[in-house]
Amino acid sequence: MKILLISPKMDNPNGGIAVWTELYLEGCQTHSLNCDVLNTSTIGKRAINGEAGRNFFDEFIRTTRIFKKLKKFIKKNDYNVIHLNSSCGTFGVIRDYLIIKKIKKLKPQAKIISHFHCDIPHQIHNKISKKYLKKLSKLSDKRLVLCENSKNYLKDEFKLESIKVSNFINENNIAKKPRSFNESIKKAFFVGRISVDKGAFEIYEMARCMPNITFELAGAVAEDVGKWDKPDNVILLGLLEHNEILHKMDEADVFIFPSHTEGFSVALMEAMARGLPSIVTDVGANKDMVENNGGIVVPLLDVDCLKNAFSVMDNRAKRESMSAWCVKKVKSTYTTDEVMKSIISSYMNI
Repeated sequence: MKILLISPKMDNPNGGIAVWTELYLEGCQTHSLNCDVLNTSTIGKRAINGEAGRNFFDEFIRTTRIFKKLKKFIKKNDYNVIHLNSSCGTFGVIRDYLIIKKIKKLKPQAKIISHFHCDIPHQIHNKISKKYLKKLSKLSDKRLVLCENSKNYLKDEFKLESIKVSNFINENNIAKKPRSFNESIKKAFFVGRISVDKGAFEIYEMARCMPNITFELAGAVAEDVGKWDKPDNVILLGLLEHNEILHKMDEADVFIFPSHTEGFSVALMEAMARGLPSIVTDVGANKDMVENNGGIVVPLLDVDCLKNAFSVMDNRAKRESMSAWCVKKVKSTYTTDEVMKSIISSYMNI
């Protein structure tokens, strides 16, 4: 089977769809899939700093390159499937729609899968993005999503079915043996952008109420959060290497993840793989991931429920039980091999 993957690709990805691309390509080798990659990575300042604003000239050059390479790939190869990864932002949705429209013009019989790497209802904020998401989705032969929210959105808004597919985890990152815990919670860990939409305010509020617990936060700090009055028991670790993040997860008693929006969190999946019980908000795939056994799911923006979850998780035996369940689920559900089986199935039944 020959695949054209349209997706960001980087030499040393540190997050996002580019990490997915790397693991997907490893899975293609394992399952003997022949895959070409049309790289849609950002260029210019946004390639260095993802928070930088869009530059029209850079985006023009980037888009022009994508379409030139697309034409070259399509004319030279007879692909069984064209797999397009979309992050669902307004600009990206419009560009992705135009990509699919171009594919259909160059090769009308092409089988196209659109893979939405986001929590769709939280990303589609205006009429323009919704309009082009609909066009993009209807032109696709099959749609892959990360979570139930996205699946329901496509069905309710556009009457379109989709398939829920998890993200991957590298098997080497899964804990090899049961972990030990402190009798009570001493350390909570978070990794991601330290910003309002990732729940920084709620973490700070909890820290003020729980001075005996250290809250270690790894990641870039948003400018507005950097101006806040930080509790003494909140430690900002900055950006860490991946092995350092795993080490911090191994040291912690609980993973705290009060994000306001998610698709399918790789950070949460890695915490589960390390056997770290989690307290998460009910957004994206979080609830699907931890269920009722691997952590506690709380309502969005509810600091009282977050604090209550800490009280429940203060029981060491409960954390040990959750830890074992998390590792077992990751092994059975989120490994590259298991997820690739789902993706290949979607290819075969298109």
